[in-house]
Amino acid sequence: MRRLVLLAVLLAASASAQRLDLVGTVDLPAIVTDSLETGGSDVWGYVAPDGSEYALMGDIEGVSVVAVPSLEVVAHIPGATEDAVWYWRDIKTYGPYAYIVTEAVGEHEGLQVVDLSGLPARAEIVAEVKGPGDQLVSSHNLSIDTATGFAYVLSSNGSPVYVLSLANPEAPEVIGQMDDVGSVHDVYAYEDRVYVAEGREPSYSIWDLSDKSAPRLITRVVVPNAGYVHNIWPTADGRHVLTTEETAEKTVKVWDLSDVENPELVGEWLGANRIAHNVLVDGRYAFLSHYTAGVYVLDLQDLTHPTVVARHDTYERNDDVTMDGNWGVTLPSPGGYVYGSDGTGQLTVLRWTPPADL
Repeated sequence: MRRLVLLAVLLAASASAQRLDLVGTVDLPAIVTDSLETGGSDVWGYVAPDGSEYALMGDIEGVSVVAVPSLEVVAHIPGATEDAVWYWRDIKTYGPYAYIVTEAVGEHEGLQVVDLSGLPARAEIVAEVKGPGDQLVSSHNLSIDTATGFAYVLSSNGSPVYVLSLANPEAPEVIGQMDDVGSVHDVYAYEDRVYVAEGREPSYSIWDLSDKSAPRLITRVVVPNAGYVHNIWPTADGRHVLTTEETAEKTVKVWDLSDVENPELVGEWLGANRIAHNVLVDGRYAFLSHYTAGVYVLDLQDLTHPTVVARHDTYERNDDVTMDGNWGVTLPSPGGYVYGSDGTGQLTVLRWTPPADL
């Protein structure tokens, strides 16, 4: 009888287990030597109207578009390549368009607008926006509030953050700016609330952008004993945010916003190589790019004690405390695909299986 009970327990655990299964990898253009790994950068997903899924990943020459799950590179978007030691590219989508920024300059510099409606046959650049005084020529990051149709794009100096209307998605129009945001590294925007990771300040801030001409600061939090405040992402209900600091031994932090003017640090976590990069939140799960430790999935059911439920090591050579390895990760696509990007130029396509009871 005891064996039957144990077997039933194991079967139940197996049925509800979370998994990240490897679909495959694709090698994209990069520079990889004993002392340098650069070219692979951020990654984002796109779902076409017919349900076809694609990964969009930054590489040393621009952005590659990879069909999933076939792993065929179906298009390449050329990007600026000059004056860049590290080839950062950040990508977001809105409708059938991709919006791309990079700190590199030269041909194709500025905020690129790419029409994806021709996939899988083609992806076409339809605009390259340099902004007022060329302030979008060399931008590190952007976020798109898909609920309201506005983009938030870092200036070439990190501050201010420009607000662009996407009413005409092929011709983004600067309609405002967020000042007093410090040395911004990353932003996340949804439903007119903008979350700002303020880098070396070191702080994060939350803003009300209901009136694009008059951004209103809701709160600013100086992170105690901080590293470099790198990114920030809210939970779906807006009651908590998670932050990363991209600094050795600095934890991924969970903040309670019940008293939004005085957020409280309630939880912390850090992976095997002791340096986290980015965190994204989907429901009760957080997905993290964690450099040499690879991709992690955390269960946030208890926000005071995030728990690892899945991991895929994209960088098997070591778990050193370095900024090699897994750069970016996406939230699961409608088909359950999770995309990871490594500085080596490797795109990793995973399949996320959540618990059966969700």
